[in-house]
Amino acid sequence: MFIIPMSSNINTNGINSLSPSSDKSTNASGESSGLGFKEIFQDVVKNVEETEAATKMDAYNLSIGNVDDLHTTIINAAKADVALQTMVQLRNKFLEAHSEIMRINL
Repeated sequence: MFIIPMSSNINTNGINSLSPSSDKSTNASGESSGLGFKEIFQDVVKNVEETEAATKMDAYNLSIGNVDDLHTTIINAAKADVALQTMVQLRNKFLEAHSEIMRINL
């Protein structure tokens, strides 16, 4: 049995785009403008869609017997699960913040 070593090429594009200091720029008035909630949520939804598509393709390949390494299929399924849980938690936090703002009396 031959064990293929794992590479250290970890895709952190989704993680880097959520960090507060990575995509900030300064506009003409000197204020910093970063990613808004809409852009962050769209990135999270896109990540969920991509990981779900990869999981579906892995499941199809597994069902027809084209899988040589089952561990990659399981890892991709775990990634899809984490991405979905992250999206749900982000949505829950947004709804909590929205309801808190609606309770404020002006």
